[in-house]
Amino acid sequence: MSVPHPNFPAIKQVLIARREALRERHRRVELDLQRRNDPLVGDWSDRAVQVQNDEALQVIDDATQDELATVDEALQRLDRGLYGTCKECGEPIEPGRLQALHAVTCAACAGA
Repeated sequence: MSVPHPNFPAIKQVLIARREALRERHRRVELDLQRRNDPLVGDWSDRAVQVQNDEALQVIDDATQDELATVDEALQRLDRGLYGTCKECGEPIEPGRLQALHAVTCAACAGA
């Protein structure tokens, strides 16, 4: 059961813009991790800092990939007329969750 929403075109634009921003973030992180602009240095203490930075970049990239998957799924659900309904229980997703997270599950199912 889909939830009627008058702003589907606006929501789609927001989702597409967010997807593009996430793709760009992922691309930049990948370039940084490939060391094209900042090769590992010879000094061990400086290298340790670089490796720590790589670990932080990987965490950022993992979160980016997770959000990108959610945005892609939200866009697919929007195209199928299912945006705004929980993919688990079929109940309406709380408007705040949709706006903040582009969620595909309601709060109850996300917490389960």
